[in-house]
Amino acid sequence: MNEDLDDLLDEFDDFSLENDGTSEQTKFICQKYENKVDFSVKTSNQNRDSGDRATTNHALDKRTIFIIFKMIHQGDFDEINGKEANVYHAISSRGDLAIKLHMTSKLSFKARNKYVQGDFRMRHGYSTCSSWKLVSKWAEKEYRNLVRIDKAGSIPSPRPLKLKGVLVLMTLIGKNGLPAPKLKDVANEKDWSDFGPAPDWPVIYRQVLENVRTLFQKCRLVHGDLSEYNLLYMDGRAWMIDVSQAVEHECDQALELLREDCYNVNNFFRRQGVITLTLREFFEWVVDPTLPQEENESKPYLDDFMKHAEERGFNKTLEVEDDAFRSVYVPRRLEDVRRYVSDLKRLRAGLIKPEDLYYTAVTGVKSGLPRPKNAKERGEDAKWYEESDHSNEENEENESSNKEEEEECENKKNNEKKISGFVSPRRPKDESPESKRARKKAVQLAKAEKRQEKIPKHVKKRATKSKS
Repeated sequence: MNEDLDDLLDEFDDFSLENDGTSEQTKFICQKYENKVDFSVKTSNQNRDSGDRATTNHALDKRTIFIIFKMIHQGDFDEINGKEANVYHAISSRGDLAIKLHMTSKLSFKARNKYVQGDFRMRHGYSTCSSWKLVSKWAEKEYRNLVRIDKAGSIPSPRPLKLKGVLVLMTLIGKNGLPAPKLKDVANEKDWSDFGPAPDWPVIYRQVLENVRTLFQKCRLVHGDLSEYNLLYMDGRAWMIDVSQAVEHECDQALELLREDCYNVNNFFRRQGVITLTLREFFEWVVDPTLPQEENESKPYLDDFMKHAEERGFNKTLEVEDDAFRSVYVPRRLEDVRRYVSDLKRLRAGLIKPEDLYYTAVTGVKSGLPRPKNAKERGEDAKWYEESDHSNEENEENESSNKEEEEECENKKNNEKKISGFVSPRRPKDESPESKRARKKAVQLAKAEKRQEKIPKHVKKRATKSKS
């Protein structure tokens, strides 16, 4: 056996590829790619491709499906069916629920940066390298906004129940498993009879006014995309949805987004024949901090504002003013105002009115809204009204009292100087050369008299040594 193996090896020793015509080309290819080919064994975790991230309906990938099955196993809901945009209908023991899945494969909403800049909750930034991380952060933001709105208690909106990854579980706004129609569909006379009575547009407009103010004053949020597309109609009320892009009221873009929301709401309800506030009145009604925050306390003031709007009507001049107000700069704080002192002086002098300044209602200096005539008859709610009317008089009285106190202090100091006999060595203003010479000579004589009474040093040393 060994002899046969030795003979076989001897035959292979004579084998060579030198005479083969493809040997040189083969060596060249092997040398070219030998450092680029990885022959190491890979584990199953490393064998991933785009198929693992593939989605159906732009939202359901393997990771999201795993989250849904896990929530079913935990008893959050029993069944899932139907689909409206990226919202699914779920059935549970608590009733009908809605599952909102934020899209991961197709980011249709790419202008997210302006809704994040200046937001305190996003001060540490967010990852954009992975679509899952980006969208999960957006889902978290929507969940937290819904929690704020739910705590306010007076804004009709879905109640958030659970957040997991890109999935937000909330109550369904609808009946019998069907979602409530949007305001735009109700205005187009589509079938809405199953969700409530015929819409009373003036009442719904008033409700939206109150909700936008509550969202700003209590929830500290600005919707950012409020229109007839993000308002549902059910039971005679408008329900607010889609708050993922809502920003805090201190955000740099908050006031600009708020003006766009007010403009969209006014534009829709005017098409329905409702007499609305002007864009500036709507805006200042929302941001004015001098008005009561509670809806029950602020309702009388809103009644007067709406009554004033009905008496005035709406014309092309007001439409032009609305378009102009959309593009003006409204400072958020007094430190953003360049000429605040000069504006205040002009207000006190009566050269301009508070309505001429755009930042009076935002900063709380004095509201630019027309005050109700019977505000002083409302008891405690009218205190702020009287204080704002008499603020200038109080400031003048305080200034005059401060001047009197300063004069009294100066008189006391002068009397104390006369009693103590102290003379200031400072040179008086507008002193003539002759008075200067006389003053210096008097100082020299005073020092000479003081030296005559001075104890000699050797006498002083002896006295101190004897005492010690």
